[in-house]
Amino acid sequence: MKVLNFLLIALLAVSCSGNKEQSREEAKMDDMAPEAVVNADVFGQWYIKNIFFSDSAYVRPADEVPGSRMYVLFEEDGAYSVMTNCNHGAGLCQLSGNAISFEDAAWTELACDNMKTEEAMRKILPMLRTVEIENDSVMRINSETGAYLILIRATETK
Repeated sequence: MKVLNFLLIALLAVSCSGNKEQSREEAKMDDMAPEAVVNADVFGQWYIKNIFFSDSAYVRPADEVPGSRMYVLFEEDGAYSVMTNCNHGAGLCQLSGNAISFEDAAWTELACDNMKTEEAMRKILPMLRTVEIENDSVMRINSETGAYLILIRATETK
């Protein structure tokens, strides 16, 4: 019986020390997350530059509807909206460090001549998971599947 109690106590001690190490790592990541949020300033209006699903499946809004200003607007309260050449979508997103997730957007349902950008945005938004910002002007939002979205910070908003 003493041997069994000793084994149980030893097993408990080993499992607790492992959890403590894991907690330290999680705490270290949590300490880094607020800085990443501050550095990843996604708030504001961003023009949709490219939507890539693969090397052969992509949409460039400027090629689809030249002269249009299709964009994503990120609000500080967690709301986001998407304006394509014809329809508008809006929903909520969550940002934690460089991790991002988009809830389903509610979209207007106008019939348009060219809906490729809108269809691509509806498809890619739920897939997106991480944010990278370069020079405070180019944002790349990546998925786990290799698909990604390129946005350019708007210097003038419409």
